[in-house]
This record gives sequence, C-alpha cells and structure tokens, in this order.
Amino acid sequence: SSIVVGRYKSIEIQATATNDVTSTIVVDDGKVNDVQFSADGKSVLVATGVTGLSGRAVVADLARKKILKELAGHNDVVYAAVWSPDESLIATAGYDRRILLHNADSGAVVREMVGHNGAIFDVQFSPDGTLLASASADGTIKVWQVASGERLDTLSQPQAEQYSVRFSPDGNTIFGTGADNRIRKWNV
Repeated sequence: SSIVVGRYKSIEIQATATNDVTSTIVVDDGKVNDVQFSADGKSVLVATGVTGLSGRAVVADLARKKILKELAGHNDVVYAAVWSPDESLIATAGYDRRILLHNADSGAVVREMVGHNGAIFDVQFSPDGTLLASASADGTIKVWQVASGERLDTLSQPQAEQYSVRFSPDGNTIFGTGADNRIRKWNV
C-alpha cells in the first residue's frame, strides 16, 4: 500500500512501511491542497492552482505515474476536490467561492453552485451522493442538493472560518470544524 503526499508542484507516492518515496508525479500548478484516493486505490484526485490566476483538479494514475484528466473552470486556487460515492461526479471548490460539479469521465462542468461569501476550504458528498456540504471562510457550512444545485440550508452558527466538513457514515449528521476551535454537529 502507499501514501500520497501533496507537495509544491508535485505529489509523492511513498511506501507505507518505510515512508520512502517510490515515485513522483509532477503537477504544474502551485502547491497541492487536497488529495483523495479513488475507491480502487489506482488513482488520486488532486486539488491545486495558482493564487489569483487559476485553479484546477487533476486525476493522476499511480501505476503509470501520469495525469489522466484535468478538471478546469476555477479562476483562483482550488482547495478541495472530492469524488461522489459512485465516482460519477467530482466536486471542486476554492478561493473563487464557487463549487463546480464535473462529470468524472469527461471532466465537463455539469453544474455550478454559488452562495458563499468567502473561500471554500472543503466539500463533502453525503454517503448516498444526493447532498453536498461545503465549509467556507464566511463562517458557514452550506448544504446543497446535488441533482439540482439548489442550496438547501446554511448552517450559520459558527463564529469563524470553517475548514472541514464531513457527513456521518449513515448520512444523518454533518460535522464542521474551523477557526472558532469548535466541532459542531447538525442533524440532516
């Protein structure tokens, strides 16, 4: 098994037992902000970009050590990229305050979701893939319907930036964390 580490302009694949770097894949943007393995562990989804210029996500094949797909459309750095549970969609979000849903096969933008007033640091699909939650510098967690892009709720109780959001495994609860040093829990 392997560990993938995001670096400036690259991702390193490391052996789990020794942490030795076994290979490197070049990513021509700035630093790597987020990495997620595919369900089969054969590829990784990487969020990256150049502040003030552009942002994108890329899918890299670990065995072939090359980038397979680019998911563009952001005009500033991308902080988060995540596959839907069935890996048919990829959500990307970042400093430009937009969430883009991409078709995972073609890379084409399927839908744009706007409504945050600050950078988006994290996005997460619900376990059944019907909802998407986003954590933002505007101090909110927003909940979106994936099929329509409609914003269903704004969880505005936090007192500062929200950096991370997760659904519970059963999909009934959302957890958010941020600069206010609190872990908050909401019932879906």
